[in-house]
Amino acid sequence: MNHRVSSAVRLALTLSSGLFAAAGAGWAQGQPGAPEAVQVPENQTEDQEAADGGVDEIIVIGRQRSAATDVITERIEQEVVADFLAAEQISRVGDSSVSLALRRLPGVTLVNDQFIYVRGLGERYSSTTLNGANVPSPDLTRNVIPLDLFPSAIISSLAVLKGFTADMPAAFGGGSVDIRTLSIPEEPTLSFKVAGGWNSESSDDRLTYPGGSDDWLGTDDGKRELPQSVVDAIQTYQGELDANSILAGLRDSGGLYTLADAEAINRQLASSLNRDVDIDAKGSTPDVGLEAVAGNSWYFGSNEDWRLGVLGLVDYGNQWRNKERVSRKLGAPDIENSITRQTTNQVSMTGSLNIGLAFTEDHSIDVNGLYLRNTDDEASIATGNNGSFLRADGRQFRTYQTRYEERALELIQIRGRHQLGPDTLGLTSLLSPLEFLEGLTFTWYYSDATATTDIPNEVSIAAIDVIDPQSGQLLSTGLRPSNTTADYRFTDLEDKVQSGGWELSMPFVFDSSELQVSGGWERYEKGRGYLQSQLGLGTSLPNTSPLLSGTPGQVLTDANILNPANLFALSIGGVGTESYLAAEIVNASYVQFDFKWNDAWRVAGGVRYEDFQQLSVPVDQYQFDTGVGKIPLTTAELTNLAKAEDDFYPTLALTHMRRDFWAEEFQFRFGWSQTTARPDLREISNATYIDPITDARVSGNPDLKTSAITNFDLRGEWFFGSGDNFTVSAFYKDIADPIEAVEGPGSDDNFSLSFVNAESAEVYGIEVEWLKAAPLGEMLGAWGNDLFVSGNITLSDSEISLGSTALNLTNDTRRLAQHSQYVVNLQLGYDAPSGRHSTTLIYNTVGERVYFAGLSGAPDAYEQPFNSLDWTYSFYPNDLLTFKLRVQNLLSEDVEIEQGNVTILEQSLGTSFKVDATLKF
Repeated sequence: MNHRVSSAVRLALTLSSGLFAAAGAGWAQGQPGAPEAVQVPENQTEDQEAADGGVDEIIVIGRQRSAATDVITERIEQEVVADFLAAEQISRVGDSSVSLALRRLPGVTLVNDQFIYVRGLGERYSSTTLNGANVPSPDLTRNVIPLDLFPSAIISSLAVLKGFTADMPAAFGGGSVDIRTLSIPEEPTLSFKVAGGWNSESSDDRLTYPGGSDDWLGTDDGKRELPQSVVDAIQTYQGELDANSILAGLRDSGGLYTLADAEAINRQLASSLNRDVDIDAKGSTPDVGLEAVAGNSWYFGSNEDWRLGVLGLVDYGNQWRNKERVSRKLGAPDIENSITRQTTNQVSMTGSLNIGLAFTEDHSIDVNGLYLRNTDDEASIATGNNGSFLRADGRQFRTYQTRYEERALELIQIRGRHQLGPDTLGLTSLLSPLEFLEGLTFTWYYSDATATTDIPNEVSIAAIDVIDPQSGQLLSTGLRPSNTTADYRFTDLEDKVQSGGWELSMPFVFDSSELQVSGGWERYEKGRGYLQSQLGLGTSLPNTSPLLSGTPGQVLTDANILNPANLFALSIGGVGTESYLAAEIVNASYVQFDFKWNDAWRVAGGVRYEDFQQLSVPVDQYQFDTGVGKIPLTTAELTNLAKAEDDFYPTLALTHMRRDFWAEEFQFRFGWSQTTARPDLREISNATYIDPITDARVSGNPDLKTSAITNFDLRGEWFFGSGDNFTVSAFYKDIADPIEAVEGPGSDDNFSLSFVNAESAEVYGIEVEWLKAAPLGEMLGAWGNDLFVSGNITLSDSEISLGSTALNLTNDTRRLAQHSQYVVNLQLGYDAPSGRHSTTLIYNTVGERVYFAGLSGAPDAYEQPFNSLDWTYSFYPNDLLTFKLRVQNLLSEDVEIEQGNVTILEQSLGTSFKVDATLKF
């Protein structure tokens, strides 16, 4: 990770701390600027930070049915609507990541295999915690963490809380996902897993390019990094690399220099870039996976009251995937279209270590360390036609692209629980006066996490093909003549989060009722540094046909670039404000109660108070000495960008419980709450940057307001003694000032986006969920009694009105983006009475959803329903061995996006086959 990014994070937090501290406790958003005492340097370096002491002002902180039964108890005891998924359920259906597993829950849909939409609301309305603590995001374009980063191997259970409680972050809309990692084992455990697999689309040749020696580990060995000579030159020549700027810098240093000298230096810098990016086709490689888990607990003390436990896990995966994407333009799909062949090498590494110390049932301290790394190494070749490259003229464009994205998360959490229980009170007679406080419980946690994304040497090279107009056969190819034939992009992101809190709770037991009262405090601090540099390499030579003929490796050689006659030059690209610094701080406190009466009624509620502060500023990353760059804003402009607000967020839940109402246990729930959705750090920045994934030019909007959300929930739950259950839920959400991404003005080659507050939005629907032994015994024989069916169906709708904020939208009122009107999950499973075999057939589908809104009369684009059919089979030959076979996307469905009557995008995913063997002692 670039050292400048870490400096950027510290600077962002220092700026935020200085602005809010100097402004005083009474300062709030909308009031006049901060006092004159606030001094924000426009080019603060790391050395200056250390000297000023600014960094220290803020510290950045058996089987399906039995598995389903295990989580029923927690679901019953929840005071609000919630859904749970146990590790065994995840393992059974073969989901490899948290994101894939969560799509099995009612009302949950998955977007881009990374982000979940709960009840039709986007990822901005869903928060994610790890063991109850906030985690930072390595995603370049969102403030929320991509859930494909978490392998299912580390999961104990997943909880999706669809109702708000006062001990949760107030940034809550669709739901809050809590990822619970593996806990300390009660007895010795040791297991090893070996996995393999392949994909039907990856059976052909895969596209590769020369990489680094450590690519198999998912980390770059430095080959792709921005050369230090270029970094030094940007500093030396004051953010410019053209020959005239270099000449001015040379003359400032003294001596006689000519323009030819400056041009020679520019060519030397160009030759230092990694140009070993020729894409070749090679044979396919099967998937590989390795996993090891070991743990134990030891009891000691006179009565073995003390327990020390340790659990460690390491996991490695390596797979190659081919994808073919066909894109068409709405206005002329037969003329303007392209085909992209892409190969992605995905490497994942996970290391986890949990240590726990407990004294009886009253006291425990757990330490959890986690390291995740997930790397995508992509190579692609796109060919196609547009208005400038017509097939009828025998021409087509060609684009070579390589992209290496390394995402990592490092985390350490410490959690404690201390209770005045019988064992503690019995330690000494001195504690006897405290017996009236028996049950008083104090819990606390501290979490320190850093997420990073490194995309070194992302390269896009433009070429032109000469083809036969009739057959499309390639006749010759060469690079496109331009000053930026080759585009180099270097991106670094660091998100650092520290959070901590405590809660004190006390139970009161009466003759026919119970009351639990609790209160707590939490603090959350986040700093983000995002630095993106862009360079262009090309030639201004008038007649370039002989010079540029061939592939990138044949053209961009040292000999060609260093030859003065070829007029190759290196230039700074981008718009100059792609980078930004950001920070946010939340101080929260809450009180809540939970009252149960006569085992028939339960009333729970509370209120949460949050003091929220946020700052996001652009950075000119080309103007720096030893620091991170120049903030192109005055002190007054910086102060105006600082946002601060505070509010109370109430919640109330009512539950009626009774027995023998169609089932052994029945609960009817009602929930109401008021919450918020806040803009992401990038969305409020003045920065204009290039999205590294879509190439869209994205502009922030400092005037964005937070969205106020009112939530209503109804749920009826029937729990049967056999473990079967049936649930019906209804929900309604009203959102004021929702934030939407809208398309701005642009050109064919310059797609732009920004963010606005719409007028209002609402979403409502019904969820039905069940788990039931299939009544097929009489038809299929005795073994039919071991079948079961489970699933869920969600029917919902939504509406958003943008008002006058985006006048060029075709439909001012429409459904929310990425909202599906139906979601269906079905499972048919069989568990052999012998316990040696189990199998499950899993079906998932979602209705069409708005992919992006149409402009200027063009219709909205819709992602079409995707029918996913998966099958898993497990064989348990003995108590030590397990063999599993998984087949995913049996129907070989493709992703399709339609706009009007045109399929503007189709992407093949293929069918995946996975096998693994686990030896568990």
